[in-house]
Parts: sequence; C-alpha cells; structure tokens
Amino acid sequence: MSFFLLILTEQYVTEKKFVKETETIRLQEYYMLCSVKQAEALLRDEHLPEAGGMSYLKGEVAFQKQNLSANMDQVTFILTMDSGEKSIGIGQYDKEKGAMVKWLEKN
Repeated sequence: MSFFLLILTEQYVTEKKFVKETETIRLQEYYMLCSVKQAEALLRDEHLPEAGGMSYLKGEVAFQKQNLSANMDQVTFILTMDSGEKSIGIGQYDKEKGAMVKWLEKN
C-alpha cells in the first residue's frame, strides 16, 4: 500500500512540474508574439525606435532594430522572464510588404 502511494505521489509531483513548465513556455511564446506584433505595427508607421523595451506582468522584452538594406530591417528581441528564463528572437521586417517575413528563435 505504501509503495502504491509513493508512486502516485511521485506521479502527481511530476505532472505538477510538467504543467508549470508548459505554462512558462506558453507565456514566453505569448509575450514574444505580442512584442513582434507591436513592433511590426510601429515599423509600419515608422515609429519604432532603434532600441527599447516592452514590459509585461511576468517579464520584459528588450529589442534592438538594425537596417539590413533599404527594404529590410532586423529586430532582435530578448525576453527575460521574472523567473529567470531568457529567450532571443530575431525577426526580419520587409518594408515593401509591411510585415515580418522571417523569424528565428534561440533558447
């Protein structure tokens, strides 16, 4: 009986850990998506500064813009969560299309 309870307890703890990790990953993806959409809108209006940041409830995204060519800009996003996780995303914005055309994410 004790052995059975031990297995159930370990399974419960493992599932709780998995749920927490999944929640953190989804929150990171959401913050990155929101930042990209906001930067894309500012780039369309030509109001995105060379560098800046966007604050969220459980993290912050810093960004840096670089000109690659006359028709292409590159924006580097660095997400730092309050819990310590970091991820980097790089988007390329096509000025003619008015949208991000390429995305690369590093974890």
